[in-house]
Amino acid sequence: MAATLALLAVAFLSGAAQAQGIIGTVRHQSTGEPLPGVLVSVIGPGGERVRAVLTDGTGGFTVEVPMGRYQLRAERIGLRTEMTDTFDLNTFNMRFQRIEMAARAIEIAGLVVDSRVQSCRLDPQKATRLQRWWSEIRTALDVSAALQREQFGRFLVEKFDREWDKDLREIIASNRRFEVSVSTRPFVSASAQELADEGFVQGDPGPERLYYGPDADVLLSSVFLTQHCFSLVEERDRDDQLGLHFEPVEGRDVVDIEGTLWVDTVTSELTDLDFRYVNFDGPEGDDAGGNIVFEYLPSGAWIVSDWYIRIPKTRVLFGRRRRVSVIGYFDGGGSVTPLSPPEPGGAVGSIGGLVADSLRGGGLGGAVVTLLGTSRQTLTDDDGRFGFFEVPVGSHYVGFFHDELDTWGLGSGYVQVDLREGGSADVTLFVPSFEQVALALCMGRGVDAETVVVVHVLGPDRDPRPGERIRLAYELPRRRGGRMVQLDFRTDESGRFVVCSIPGGEPVTLRANLGGEWADITNFTPQEGELTYREIWFTR
Repeated sequence: MAATLALLAVAFLSGAAQAQGIIGTVRHQSTGEPLPGVLVSVIGPGGERVRAVLTDGTGGFTVEVPMGRYQLRAERIGLRTEMTDTFDLNTFNMRFQRIEMAARAIEIAGLVVDSRVQSCRLDPQKATRLQRWWSEIRTALDVSAALQREQFGRFLVEKFDREWDKDLREIIASNRRFEVSVSTRPFVSASAQELADEGFVQGDPGPERLYYGPDADVLLSSVFLTQHCFSLVEERDRDDQLGLHFEPVEGRDVVDIEGTLWVDTVTSELTDLDFRYVNFDGPEGDDAGGNIVFEYLPSGAWIVSDWYIRIPKTRVLFGRRRRVSVIGYFDGGGSVTPLSPPEPGGAVGSIGGLVADSLRGGGLGGAVVTLLGTSRQTLTDDDGRFGFFEVPVGSHYVGFFHDELDTWGLGSGYVQVDLREGGSADVTLFVPSFEQVALALCMGRGVDAETVVVVHVLGPDRDPRPGERIRLAYELPRRRGGRMVQLDFRTDESGRFVVCSIPGGEPVTLRANLGGEWADITNFTPQEGELTYREIWFTR
C-alpha cells in the first residue's frame, strides 16, 4: 500500500506542473493475477501510437502524455489483445485505468488477414493461419521495439568481430570488443523507407560498402510488409517451431533481404530471425546475411539477446575489365545480458585495479570507472588506478568510460568480478589496442589496415551531422601509384565515419564533399599502427 500511495503522490505532484498521465494495472480476467510484461500502448484519435510502456512485476504502469483523446491497447503473447473505451485526458487530469486480459484461443476463426502482410500466392486458409502467427510475432517485435525506444531496465552489451576465409572454415582473426552499453539496441538500422528506396546494401563493392540488418521497427513497418511476400515453413531440425518466411515481391531492383522469423509453436514465443541478402549486382556470396536471437525475460520484456551480421570481404581486380571477387567474410555481432544491481546491506568487500592504455602504454588517468547496474563511480588517478570500498558481495560488472574514447567513437572495457565477504578483487581494464580498434572499426579491412582515421563531420555550430553522405578524396604517394582516391561514406548517428585505407608514414591532405561543398581536413601524417582523430566543418 505504501508503494502505491507514493506512486500516486508523485503522479499528482507532476499533474500540478501541467502534466497529464495515466496510471493503471493489468490483470488476468479469470484469476485476477497481475500480468507483468504487457505492452500498454496509448493510441491517439487517428489510430497512431503516442507512447508505449511495459507493465512491471505488479502489473502496474504509469505513462505521461499531453492532454487529448485516447484509447489504451494491451498486448502480450498468448493473451487476447484488449482495447479500452475512448477517454479524454485534460489538464490536471491523472486517469486510473484497469485492464483485464483473457487467454487467446489457439486458433482464431474468421480472422481477417492484414492486407499489409502480403500472402502473395497463398490460399485463404493458409493466409488465415499465417496471420494468426504473424499476430504473435508482431506482438513480440512491438514489445522489443518499445523496449529499445524507452530503454526499460539496464543491460550489458558485449560485441565481437571475426574474419573468416572464403569457405567459412577457418577464423583468420577474432576480437571481443571492449564495449559497454546500458541500451538494449544492439544495432540501429536505417529507416524502413530508405531501405526500401536504396536497399539493405548501399555503395559500390569494396571495403566502404554499407550493410544493414533489419531491426524491429523495420520489420513492423508498412513499407517492409507491403514489399515482401510471406509464407509458413517448417524444418526437420527445428522441432516444435514454425517459420514465417519472407522474400521480396517480384520487381524489386535494389539489394533486399529474405529470411525466416521462427516461433515456438508450444509457447508462441519468437525465437530468432535468419536472413540473407538478395538481388546483389556482383559475386557477394550466398553466405552474406545474419541471425538475430530474441529472448523473453521474466519481466515480460523481449530483447535481442544475440546477433551477428555477416558481410563479404571483396577484392577489386583491374585489367581489361573491373572484376570483384569474394576473398572471405566478416562477422560483427554480440550478446546482451540483463543487469541486476546487488542487494543493499549485508556483507561487503572491496574492488580495486588499473585502467591500462593499450594504445600508448601506461595507465589511463581521468577515466570514469563504474559498477554497472549501480550509481557508484570513481575516477582513476594519474597512474590509472582506482578503488571501490564497502561493495556488497556477489557478482559485479566493472566498466570504464573516458572522454577520449568517446571522441573516437570507441567503446570501453569491462570485467566480471565475483566478490566474497571481506575479500578484495584486483582487476585490470584495457583501452583497445590498435589491432582491436582496426578489426572493430574497419570491418573487412581490419587485418590489413595500416592506419585508422576517425573523421567527425560538424555543422557551422559544431553540431554533429549524422546520416550525411560524404565523398572523400586524397592522393596516394608516388611510390604507391600517385593516383587520386575517392571514397563514399555515410556518417553514423554521432556524425563520424572511419577511413581505413590511408597509407602510414606519408603526408596526406583529405578533402571531403558534402552536398557539393568541399572542405579540407588539415594536412597530417598518419603513422602506421596509429589511431588518428580529425574534425571537419561545413557551413550548411
